[in-house]
Amino acid sequence: MAPHTRRGFGAIALTAGGLALAGTPAQASPRRGNKAIVLEAVARQNSGGSFYDFLHPRVRWTIVNGRTYRDKQEFLAEGAAPILDRLRTVLRMTPTSLLEEGDTVAYQFTADATALDGQPYHNDYCWLLTFRRGLIVRVHAYLDMGAVRELIERVRPPA
Repeated sequence: MAPHTRRGFGAIALTAGGLALAGTPAQASPRRGNKAIVLEAVARQNSGGSFYDFLHPRVRWTIVNGRTYRDKQEFLAEGAAPILDRLRTVLRMTPTSLLEEGDTVAYQFTADATALDGQPYHNDYCWLLTFRRGLIVRVHAYLDMGAVRELIERVRPPA
């Protein structure tokens, strides 16, 4: 993704509603908002768990200018694993913008980790997440596919 395109996500997000982040995820409550669920998922990811625990089993995950995965299992095996299997450390998410409107949350973040070869992996993401009953059912993911391709070409996953 071109640098000017990445800046565009931030400009759109900030113009649309401003930067709205909290230092810690909201406590679980019967009627918490979807932004709170995203923050909980980020906290789980950054502490060694998985953001993807919050995906509905039949989630439709579309990588824009890429591919659409039909369910959670397919996405985890074919979409996430080629990246995560090449990392030595947790993929740490740093939110830069988080906006909620109705059932949709726009989540922009940077992600950093150390690859198996000791080199850094960095990417900028913007995910449009649609929720139903507290689970993510639809995703449109924008990311720097050049950074993904470079990681996949450079690092062999463990056997």
